[in-house]
Amino acid sequence: MRSLLIATFILALIPMQSFAHSWMKLRIATTEYAPYTSTAMQHEGYINHIIADAFLETGVVVEFVSLPWEEALEATLKGEYDAVSYGNFVRSRESEFFHSNPISAESLVFYVNAEKGPDSWSDLSDMQDLKMGVTEGYLYNDELAAFIKDNKNVVERETDKANLEALINGDIDVFPIDELSGWYLLQRDFNSGDRRDVMPIKPFISTVTTHLLVPKGQGDSQLILSLFNKGLEELTLEGKLTRFKRLLKEGYYQHPQRKVNFDRR
Repeated sequence: MRSLLIATFILALIPMQSFAHSWMKLRIATTEYAPYTSTAMQHEGYINHIIADAFLETGVVVEFVSLPWEEALEATLKGEYDAVSYGNFVRSRESEFFHSNPISAESLVFYVNAEKGPDSWSDLSDMQDLKMGVTEGYLYNDELAAFIKDNKNVVERETDKANLEALINGDIDVFPIDELSGWYLLQRDFNSGDRRDVMPIKPFISTVTTHLLVPKGQGDSQLILSLFNKGLEELTLEGKLTRFKRLLKEGYYQHPQRKVNFDRR
């Protein structure tokens, strides 16, 4: 309660504008999950651009440190980093992390092998006899996580790219992934023939909200969470979140030599 009161007091004193000189610097653990977060992209990726600018609205500067997902979570819980960028809302994580206000909303879909996979689905039981690939260390929504735990046909691989390769080769039949990430990886790392071998199917598994993850139980946690939420609110009011999403679709964040245009209109 005391830290929350301090946070409220500080926020009341801070003018809502970008600061030429910061009064706080944070170290945030991030992961390689292009196009949302990546050291190979402009501003460390789309989501990290939002996070850095949201904090800057309250005079806080951010240093991102790239780590594997599990290491990022563990090191942040140990106090080595101030937050994790970024995670979907997962109820089971609430005991250890605060979820910030939503940064964005993304659709989780099933990509399938075009020859072996179904054209659509209505219930997870439809996937019972299919070989499903999942990515090591990822937390899916509660319903899908329970299905994965109880299904012997699930195969775990280290990366999303490895699962897409397995899908193309027919080693698995179906793979759950954020729709935009799946499309991005297919455009960046695979040829047109490969892309014809896979497709997303409807309906969406779910629409998930994305969040800054702030560890509970540390002295500045409430302050950091409050500062970020306030800065995010300012970006929303200024229309910058809409602008950043447009930049993402136009390919702004990608490395010039590996540019992918997301605008599929």
